[in-house]
Amino acid sequence: MNSIEIELCKSLPPRDELNFILSQYYELIVQRMRDMGFDIDLAAPQSALAEFWANSDDYMPPQGCLVVARKGSGEIVGCGMMKRLNQHTGELKRVFVTEGARGTGTGRALIEARENAARSMGLKRLIADTLTPNVEMRDLYPKLGFVELDEPIETTTYIDQPMLRPHLHYFSKDL
Repeated sequence: MNSIEIELCKSLPPRDELNFILSQYYELIVQRMRDMGFDIDLAAPQSALAEFWANSDDYMPPQGCLVVARKGSGEIVGCGMMKRLNQHTGELKRVFVTEGARGTGTGRALIEARENAARSMGLKRLIADTLTPNVEMRDLYPKLGFVELDEPIETTTYIDQPMLRPHLHYFSKDL
């Protein structure tokens, strides 16, 4: 496999490139939610993509960051976002690595890049949530110094998707 480079985006990547990776992410999340017994609309991945683009400024400097992982060919094989929730806290969102790039350290590198960006923004804490079936992230966050919390925190998903609350795991890391 070609080496994978992590890119901290100064502006949004071309829409078609970002849509390609985000569509894979949303398809996986929707499939996992269906596997959990949720009746998810077939248009959910497209709706989620539209919601991202409507709020994409939240994930760009100075309020956030977007990182992508690219193979040597330039193809995006991973992504991750972070947005400022308040003066001291950032929230990690949409961490995804394609199947072919899993096991290469790409997920770890995407999280570390966002941690560095959060520190440079003056943030003191990062939070994240993930669904129960996302065993990859539930395994990775603790390895990177995140602590799983016993109590829910008001993440974007907690606020926007109350039906998912019983299935969310919350993580926090002081920077």
